[in-house]
Amino acid sequence: MKDGEKVIKEFTSNGYKYVLASPVLVVSKVKLNNIDISKYLSNQTKVGWYDVSKNSGRDTTNADGTMILNVISTKYRLDLATRPLTEDEIVDFFTEIIKAPTLTVQFLDPFTKTWKTISCYRGDRTVQAMLPYNTPDGLVELYNSVTQAIIEL
Repeated sequence: MKDGEKVIKEFTSNGYKYVLASPVLVVSKVKLNNIDISKYLSNQTKVGWYDVSKNSGRDTTNADGTMILNVISTKYRLDLATRPLTEDEIVDFFTEIIKAPTLTVQFLDPFTKTWKTISCYRGDRTVQAMLPYNTPDGLVELYNSVTQAIIEL
């Protein structure tokens, strides 16, 4: 572990030492409603940039078979993926997400290297199975990973 990194949790289970340190997200910091959630994110977080086109993405072709693409907007989708989280951290992670169906998201756009602020709605979310670890301080239960889709309006 590098100097200056904060240890989130350290424990031993079955002779193996586990250290949960700072997050490994490199893409950017992510803020939901001005609350920084980067400390929960892993390097599995993805930023997507896609085109919305007329005719629900099935555009027409002209007489010679050339596709006619009618892009009407470009939108972002963030697939947030966390490091293993405790029960309390999961509650904290979802606090801003469940307040309202829409939220303001700030992130560093990897395509343009500029900060973006967008209005989004929350998409699907998943939580993977809980992993119990016996430690000298008692039982520590970690959720393996949480994912949350955040999609631009």
